[in-house]
Amino acid sequence: MERLSQVSLASVLQTTEQPSQRLLSASDGQTLTALILQMADRYPSQDLTDSLEGYLWDFQQLALRYSLPKVTAALAELRLTPGQSFFPRPDEVAGEIERQQDVRNRAADTVRQGQRRADDIAWFWKIALERLEEYGEFRYNGATYRSVDEVSQAPGSYRGTKPEGL
Repeated sequence: MERLSQVSLASVLQTTEQPSQRLLSASDGQTLTALILQMADRYPSQDLTDSLEGYLWDFQQLALRYSLPKVTAALAELRLTPGQSFFPRPDEVAGEIERQQDVRNRAADTVRQGQRRADDIAWFWKIALERLEEYGEFRYNGATYRSVDEVSQAPGSYRGTKPEGL
C-alpha cells in the first residue's frame, strides 16, 4: 500500500481553473491536510488511498461552510465515538457539526431563558415596590397586597422570588 503524503494531498488544495470554487487559505489548508493525515493514520486497516483526496475536498468545503475549528471539533468527537470503526465520511462530520451546534444552541437558549426569567422577576419587584411605596398597596392577579411579605406569598409565577434584603 502506497503511503499517503502531504504533498499528494496538497494538490487538492491548489487553485483550480474554476474561479467560482472557494478554497481555504494556505495555512488553513495545511492544517486541514495534516489533520486528515493524522485521522487516516488512526484507521490503518482502511485503505484510503483512492478516496482521501475526495474526502479532503469535502472537508475543505465543510470548513468553508462551518469553520475549520468546527470541523476539527467534529472530527475529534467522532474519533472518540464508540463504534466509529471507519474513517468518518464528510456527511458524518457534517452531522456531528450540526449536533454540536444544536447542543450549543440549547445551552444558549437555557442561558437566555434564565436571564429572561431574572429580568421578569426584577421588573415585577420594581413595579411591586414602587406601587407599595406610592399607593401603600399592590394589585396583582385580582388581589391586593399591602406588604412585601404578602406579595412574596402571592400565588403565581413570582411567588417566593422576593429579593434579598427585603
